[in-house]
Parts: sequence; structure tokens; C-alpha cells
Amino acid sequence: MAHSDPILWLLVAGTFTFLTIPGVALFYGGMVRKKNALNTMALPLLALGLASIGWLSAGLGLEASRIVGVVTDAERNSGPLLSIFSAEAGALALALVAGAVVERVRLPFFLLFSVFWIALVYGPLAYWLWGGGWLANLGSLDFAGGAVIHISAGVAALVAAVLIGPRKGFGRADMMPHDLPLSICGAGFLWVGWWGFAAKPGVATVTAVTSAFVAIHLAAASAALAWTAAEWLQRDKPTVLGTVSGAVAGLVAIAPAAGYVGPLSALVIGIGAGGFCYMAVNFVKPILGYDDSLDVFGMHGVGGTWGMVSTGLFASTAVNPDGSDGLFYGYPYQFFAQVVAAAVTWVYAGAMTVLLIKVLQRLMSPRADQEAEVLGLDLSQHGEKAYS
Repeated sequence: MAHSDPILWLLVAGTFTFLTIPGVALFYGGMVRKKNALNTMALPLLALGLASIGWLSAGLGLEASRIVGVVTDAERNSGPLLSIFSAEAGALALALVAGAVVERVRLPFFLLFSVFWIALVYGPLAYWLWGGGWLANLGSLDFAGGAVIHISAGVAALVAAVLIGPRKGFGRADMMPHDLPLSICGAGFLWVGWWGFAAKPGVATVTAVTSAFVAIHLAAASAALAWTAAEWLQRDKPTVLGTVSGAVAGLVAIAPAAGYVGPLSALVIGIGAGGFCYMAVNFVKPILGYDDSLDVFGMHGVGGTWGMVSTGLFASTAVNPDGSDGLFYGYPYQFFAQVVAAAVTWVYAGAMTVLLIKVLQRLMSPRADQEAEVLGLDLSQHGEKAYS
């Protein structure tokens, strides 16, 4: 059954999706040192402004109906609204990339990088998977951005963290979160905001949206419990930050699968996300030694990859006839298509991010100088303090 009013549906979904931006700002803002809180919270908001204006002014807003696969006249008439929805998704991806390099990236560099990254990385991936591009024609499924948003942002975050370099004192100085209640509020915003993606945006049937809503909730809940259990077993005490991190990992992993899998599959995907992301953050990152400030790669790169692969395992036409059956439902090709889409996103997002940073480094320094970093980016970049 289709929506009776797709434009109204987009208004509701877009409002929910908007909450992911302040959600990231709060979630990340609480996890940094207090001298960098305002700067960290500003980056997602600036990303939303750049993505919104850039997406529309570049003419992409006029093509938004094609990018998200809209087919009805009513939906075509909502082009500007669709462009805002698409911009919100792009802004979310940019906000996630920022999380890997907070506490040392210069604001001018991030803003310039954002303009090109939206145009050269997010835009093509959105078309390839959501707009009838070659990955969509290959049969790859990405209901709500597992590859388009999360793998692309996670891989770009890893590249940026390595190329820009670690924070001063990384591995030696105390860099513990300064306000965990703020981060918990942010995770709550993200959980609610994720339900906006259940609308796919405005083109999924009511049945698919209902399934996606349930799947999103169950995956986040099971991932939160899985992360908590893993931490409890390893460290004897579960942390609240671990619980909310697990919930976010579940939201990430269910993104590509949300409208294609049933409740039990969503639970399995969430449990896998909690386990895989926990291992990436607590074992892989220390071994490799990179300074991904807020574990964007471990959460979104790894979680998004698991989500794309698991879509190829658990997708079922019994849940969504417009989707496909996965490997466990008798269609091995879908698993192949998902792996290809994930691999292409890894390679393309990684290569383009390397190229962008290398070119922009010739124009300006990507990171604050040592004096500014010690003082804190709130004062050095904005002339403000979060706390008196």
C-alpha cells in the first residue's frame, strides 16, 4: 500500500531525519574535552548548512526525485523538499567524518573539504545506489544509507584521521569525555531521528516503512545489549558510553537492511553490530594506532559494512516485495551484489578522500597549530567557551 500523501510523508520523515544532526552534535560534543566542545558541536551544524545550500544551488535539488527513485507526479512536485531530505543525509555523513578529526582540524579546511566531498563522494554514491545508477541496476540494496552514508563516512574518516595526524598528546594525555549525559541525549536524538530514514524518503510503502521502523528499533536495542555484554565480560563493569555506542552501532548496521528484513533478522544484525563494532573500537584501533577521535571508522565504517553484507544474507521479499531475497532465503546473487556495493564504496570514498585532502593541503593547513590545540579550538577557532 502506497502513501496517500507522499509530500506530507516527506515532511514528517524530513523532520525526524533533521534530528540526527543535533543528535550527532550532542553525541560527539559530550565525548570530547570541554575546551573543544563548541567546535565539535558546530561542525555538524555547519555541515547541514553547506549540504543544504550546496545540494540545491548546484542544481541537484532539481534531480532529487531521480536520485531517490521517485516516480509519481506528486513526488516529482516535491523536488525542493526532496533536496532538503537528501541534504540532511549528506550533512549526516559529513558530520560523521568530522568526528574522526575533531580537536585538531581547522575550521576553514573542514568547510572547504565539505563542499568538495559532498559533490564528489556523497553525490555520486547517492546516485549509484538510490537514483537508478549502476549499483542499483546491479541489484544492490541500501534502504537508508549503509553504504551511501555510513561506509563512505567511515572510510573517509579513517583516511582523514591518518592524513591529518593524531591529536597532540594522543596516547599520553587524558582525553576522556567531559559530559557523558550530553552524549546520552545525543544518542536519544539519533535513535528517534533514525526513524525518519524509514520513509526511504517518501517512496517506500506503508508496509515497508512499518517493517523498517520495527527493525531500526530492535537492531539498536539488541546492539546496545550486545556491546554492554561484551564490555561487561572484558572489563567487569559495563559503561553507559558503551551502551549508547552499541545502540548507535545498531542504528548504523540496520540502515541498509531496515526495509527488507524481519524482526528476528534485525535482532541478529544488531547483535552482530554490537560485537563487530566493539572489537573494531577496542582491539583493532589500538593495534593499528590511528587517532580516530570519536571512533567513526569503528562504528560507521565497520557497522555499515556489516549492514550491507547482512542485507545480502537476511533480505526477504516476504517483508518487502519491492526488495529481494538474500542468501539465507535462496538467492545467493543478492549477497554478491551487496558485497560489490560495499567494496566499491570503500574504494571510491577512500580514494577520493585521499585525493581531496592531498590537493587541499596544498592550499591550506588542515590542522590547528600546537598553541591553538593546547588552548582548545573553542577559543582559538571561535573565540568562545562552552563553560565559564
